[in-house]
Amino acid sequence: MALTPDLPTVQAAYAQDGVVLLRDVLSPKWLATLREAVDAEVAKGERYFAYKNMRAQPGPFQDFCLTSDIGQRVAEVAGASWSSLIYDQIFAKEPGTRTQTGWHTDQPYWPVDGPIMTMWIALDDVDPDNGALEFVRGSHAWGAKYRPFRTDQQGAFSHYLEVDNPDYIDMPDFEADRAQYDIFHFPHMNPGDALAFDGMSVHSAMGNRTSTRRRRGYAIRFAVEGARYEPRDSVTEWLHDPAMQAGQPFRSATFPVLWEA
Repeated sequence: MALTPDLPTVQAAYAQDGVVLLRDVLSPKWLATLREAVDAEVAKGERYFAYKNMRAQPGPFQDFCLTSDIGQRVAEVAGASWSSLIYDQIFAKEPGTRTQTGWHTDQPYWPVDGPIMTMWIALDDVDPDNGALEFVRGSHAWGAKYRPFRTDQQGAFSHYLEVDNPDYIDMPDFEADRAQYDIFHFPHMNPGDALAFDGMSVHSAMGNRTSTRRRRGYAIRFAVEGARYEPRDSVTEWLHDPAMQAGQPFRSATFPVLWEA
């Protein structure tokens, strides 16, 4: 039985836009658990992008990834017969963090060829004032492979990686040419809502212009049916699995299948 209400409409929106908003993917218990777990991680005071792959260690993040219904929800949206876990990540924009996260796609940072999805779960109310995500509608279908880059402490562009790799092209200046693209965002996310978006979707996140409101996001990365292991370079070296061969389906002991039809 499907967990996603009006699943055909959701699948059509995901296929057309590269992103879809899902309401109430978390139970109140999981919402409280993840909020507490995120706060414990953020208290360590690491760099903005440093809070990742927590699911590799026993604890609430691993419990959520392995025992909740999130894997089935991903497979449903993608119209896939299975989903496997890549890693998880925290994006906490505290009040006054005005830096915009640079425009990017996720695919170049992961050792995967084929369909992948991020499930970005809001742990607070999210709107344009405190850091809503923005997307270039339909960009997942362009076939463009944009060069990965490093960021500064707050998530803004610093410098390109893989500068000599002909497989990639530089990212256009979407911010300077906003009127030339169909850029959109969802006006409001409630705590427990999620954005499911394709790994090739061009996206960014607004700064947190408020003085009091946090914006905690918990993102889980998935591969789905058709995805294959493709170790690339030092950008994703920490995700490489020596037990896997290039070209094999992206599912292993390191990247477990969370749901299968």
